[in-house]
Amino acid sequence: MNLNTQITKQLFHADTPFTKQVNPVEISFVIIEYHCLDSVQVCFDSIRNACDKLGFEVVVSSNSMYDKQKQEIIRQKMSDAKWIFNDSNKGFAGGMNSGILMSSGKVIVLINPDVILSKCDMRSVLNYFMLHKNIGLIGPKIVDDQGNIQDSCRKFMGLKEFFWRMYKRLSLGKDVLLNKMFDYTAIQPVDWVIGAFMLVKREALAKVGLLDNNYFLYVEDMDWCKRFWNSGIQIVYYPEVEIVYKGDRKSTSSLITKRIINRYSYFHLKSYLRFLWKNRFQISRTHNYPLALNNSIVSTNRKDRISNI
Repeated sequence: MNLNTQITKQLFHADTPFTKQVNPVEISFVIIEYHCLDSVQVCFDSIRNACDKLGFEVVVSSNSMYDKQKQEIIRQKMSDAKWIFNDSNKGFAGGMNSGILMSSGKVIVLINPDVILSKCDMRSVLNYFMLHKNIGLIGPKIVDDQGNIQDSCRKFMGLKEFFWRMYKRLSLGKDVLLNKMFDYTAIQPVDWVIGAFMLVKREALAKVGLLDNNYFLYVEDMDWCKRFWNSGIQIVYYPEVEIVYKGDRKSTSSLITKRIINRYSYFHLKSYLRFLWKNRFQISRTHNYPLALNNSIVSTNRKDRISNI
């Protein structure tokens, strides 16, 4: 039995909560937790505010390896969430996969614990998702706590792009590199979005599969997005949903400020090399945006704006 068949059985089996519910959960938020319970609570509160009139659930996958007593205290304190206490630190991909398999929503949101949902009309994005059948993954507009736009959607990176991006970061002393040719206010298809906040259709997972557990940290998001495109399923940047998030950039911050390579830099480089190897070092764009989306994407805001690709 191959991986996708296993995932299909686990996600759509007749005995799962998703298929047994009369009114299934519309959206599941899967939060990864690693010794950051306070952040999880703040994130949970922002989700609750953004999904006031939606059927939603929150699944927290913890890699912290708390003892049994602490686990029970946590469950009692945050009883509205479904908790998974992994028996080892599975990393980002492994932890998220555990949460995905426990979730029951038609749409699954992978979300970092230090994310706050600010300007989020979740009903609007769900309607947009259902209207566009060929779109399987959506990334929002991301700003930091000062309102500065983050480079949350990017092109696939071959070796040339990887070293060029690193050179620019070091030479400019910046960890955020915005694309001057990219309109961060327009709904549009993109190569990939970062894993801090990803909306995914459950039905797409049967074709694409879960995140690759062989990535412990970093690049698993770019790898997943590449697999979506390779499966003929589109990815869209959707700025009408805005979240607050400032990545700690642990793998590059010390390199930029101190010229020191830390263990996070090692994980990042190792993961990127795996991504290159999986794709046989051929990281070319294999899809055509205009054909994929019929030359336009319809916005769901009040002006019914159409963004030409």
